[in-house]
Amino acid sequence: MLKLVVDKIEDVEEPLRTLYEDKDGKFRLKVDGVEDTSSLHSALRSERASRANLEKKVKAFESLGKSDEEIKQLIEAAEKAETEKAEKAGEFEKLKDALKTQHTKDLKAKDDALAAMRSSLERYLVDAQATSAIAAAKGSSDLLLPHVQKHVRVIEENGDYVVKVVDAKGEPRINGKGEPMSIADLVGEMRQSDVYGRAFEGSGQSGSGMRPANGNGAMPGNKTITRADFLKLSPAEQMEKAKGGFTVTE
Repeated sequence: MLKLVVDKIEDVEEPLRTLYEDKDGKFRLKVDGVEDTSSLHSALRSERASRANLEKKVKAFESLGKSDEEIKQLIEAAEKAETEKAEKAGEFEKLKDALKTQHTKDLKAKDDALAAMRSSLERYLVDAQATSAIAAAKGSSDLLLPHVQKHVRVIEENGDYVVKVVDAKGEPRINGKGEPMSIADLVGEMRQSDVYGRAFEGSGQSGSGMRPANGNGAMPGNKTITRADFLKLSPAEQMEKAKGGFTVTE
């Protein structure tokens, strides 16, 4: 007798295998007028399992001596509690993400503030020492300070910030005594320079960084520039004016 459904086609005699077709992982006899009830059976089994589970829960509640209405209320309360639990879990994840984002922003703000504070500290340390050294050498801070700044770095050593004179590669320089070069040493070196020496008094140039004027206070060739216009120039342009023999006027 031919079976309507078989799990393996090998269970059917070979000459009869062509009468079967593969359907949903099983082999079904190709017969007209016979309805495929496999899906109905599957739905029925699922419904019976759900009913059995529900009956099991109801019996558990009934064992507590609860009425049908009380059982219904308990089931609804349990479902509501599960829903609220899921919602709270989602809210917790949102809160955690929000706190993480805020923490990242706070850290960045702190880092930015520390960077700004360090920058201000570095400017103060450099400018204070450079201005003092330039003044002691009777130089022009307006002309020399930007050039001194380019040749120094603030370095952290053992928790303290110290100013170091560095070369073009950023390596600390050594003075003639074999000691770390100070800003005063750098300014002294600049005072002996043909380029920067013009910005010092007592070195054959005026205190404004220009060549001495003639007897009437004007430069030969009448090359003059007001201090306001001079200060608007870049350091390189200022040095060009100085080398060109311009006189700074008030």
